[in-house]
Amino acid sequence: MQDRTFSRIVIDGAIATVTIDRPARMNALHPAAHEELSDIFDRLVTLEGLRAVIITGSGDRAFCAGYDLKDNLETGIMALPSTGFAGFNMRTDYPLPVIAAVNGMALGGGFELALACDIIIASDQASFALPEPKVGWAAVGGGVQRLPRAIGMKRAMDIILTGRTVDATEAVAIGLASEMVPAGDLLSAARRWAEQIAACAPLALRCARQIAHASFDMPLARALDMDNFPLSDAVMASEDAIEGKRAFVERRPPVWTGR
Repeated sequence: MQDRTFSRIVIDGAIATVTIDRPARMNALHPAAHEELSDIFDRLVTLEGLRAVIITGSGDRAFCAGYDLKDNLETGIMALPSTGFAGFNMRTDYPLPVIAAVNGMALGGGFELALACDIIIASDQASFALPEPKVGWAAVGGGVQRLPRAIGMKRAMDIILTGRTVDATEAVAIGLASEMVPAGDLLSAARRWAEQIAACAPLALRCARQIAHASFDMPLARALDMDNFPLSDAVMASEDAIEGKRAFVERRPPVWTGR
């Protein structure tokens, strides 16, 4: 895949890195950038052998500062694709694991983008906020829905109702981010996590992610009933399940096919 107008793409083995590339606007997104990223996420799932995606921002100031309000004031247009902010926030069953490598400010929609990812790795310069109430909006594109699920209702309401900023240290302490690293080590750290993901069976990972999300609000008895999750049967009967057992017995790395 080639670089686009508002983003850069690097595919290295089983891992794709997507970089939002609007540093002059703190990687804030306007309609064309949203559509471009939506197309990228669509295309990534068609690439054979791809196992994980990293998304980050260009420069050292911002991961993504949300919607480009300056562009909105200039054009009068505020539009999102059906896939949501950054072409991703409305995707609730994306086939590939996605890691947010947060290199700076993640504000509004940018924070919502990070929340939509499976794992957040933060640089020591990262910060997170949902400042929408300060400008008369509400963070309804995933912020107020996903943040309580990520860190619990009381901690989430503290952030949602004040619009305050959470730094990287606090993000790790409250379970929002999985790791904080020096800014210069961010992408290598994110890749380390992605490589661990890529070493696992892709169908099994998709099943685990699907059940984790779908069962979150279910009564425990229903969540434990695999009849509610047909993909679990497919995983147990898959070629990869056989390969995993065989590789374990033969003391060698498994070769996954995703089947």
